[in-house]
Amino acid sequence: MDDSGFLKKLLLLLLIGVLFLGCLFGGLYYLDKKGKLESIRNRFSSSRSNQTGTGEYYYGSDKETTRATSAPSTEASGTTAMTEPEIPDEGDLSGYTIILDPGHGGRDSGCVFPFNNPQYNECDFTLRIALATKEELESRGATVYLTRSDNSWVSLYSRPAQAHLICMDIAKEMGILPFTPEREEELRASLQETIDINESTVASGGMGIMVGSGIGEDLLELVEMEYQLDQVLFLSLHLNSNEPRNLHGTQIYYVTDESVIESEHRQMRENSEFKRSDFPIRDDYYGRRNEDNELLALCLYDNIVGNIPDFATNARPTVSDNFAVIREHGLVGALIEVAYLSDDNDREMLLRDDIVGEVAHSIGDGVKMYFTQKGF
Repeated sequence: MDDSGFLKKLLLLLLIGVLFLGCLFGGLYYLDKKGKLESIRNRFSSSRSNQTGTGEYYYGSDKETTRATSAPSTEASGTTAMTEPEIPDEGDLSGYTIILDPGHGGRDSGCVFPFNNPQYNECDFTLRIALATKEELESRGATVYLTRSDNSWVSLYSRPAQAHLICMDIAKEMGILPFTPEREEELRASLQETIDINESTVASGGMGIMVGSGIGEDLLELVEMEYQLDQVLFLSLHLNSNEPRNLHGTQIYYVTDESVIESEHRQMRENSEFKRSDFPIRDDYYGRRNEDNELLALCLYDNIVGNIPDFATNARPTVSDNFAVIREHGLVGALIEVAYLSDDNDREMLLRDDIVGEVAHSIGDGVKMYFTQKGF
């Protein structure tokens, strides 16, 4: 073979190699863009595998004691280098509805600091964050509801009761309300009674149709209706705390069938309320939107920490658990523990207006990312 023939073959082989590499890297880039959240899920899987949180069936002003058992995780802290998440454009959130639930309020301050001489109350921070988040989401075109808009007491079960009424209004406007007028009136009256009683105990009647383990027939009708409302989310806003003061950063809680059932079985053994004659024990319920709840939690954590790297947690970033405000309805939802009130750096950051604004912006980014990933 002469030199010119050899050079032609060499150039042809080089051209084929360049084309192959271009296709390979182009495909990988496309898959990375399409599967961004799956890679995040894989990074977290080692710290979340077969684990649920430590929250109880009920929670109140002593919440810091139920969170303090979330021990630091070196695996989780190793995942917090995600400082450059793929943030969607701020785009239009028109057509989406977000129900924001500022935790605690009124006679329930939530966690406090200092523990023995409170100067900071969780309920004040959560309302401030909620108001900023409402403004942020509305600026993107979303419709936003608040379960409380001032420092007032709102019972644990009044919050999902409000969500049910909002969802009935949305479903009715969409023409998919599955109830007769008589049944609609009956359900609305029952939910309003829960709101009016405004207490969280079995004896008060303030749990309404949400009383008991599992899901009763009345609640099931509402939950199955709400499974159809893909463009509505429920976000409960909280601050975390722990007595050793060794934890910091953002954690996102969500519910799954398994996390609720595990908690309810534990409560059956340990909680006297579960032994009351007026507390129905039902079969285990399966049917929640487990994967969607987890995806929302991942989107929220990734964006909050991506925009505010100091809020990367040394505990578990996302935790499946059992809290009434995200359990007692059929909406995709999450409970956002924005930061630790007991941590000096977290607390000082949350006292800054710019950081509160950045939290609100990040929640907006997380919401948009979730809807983008789901294709809604």
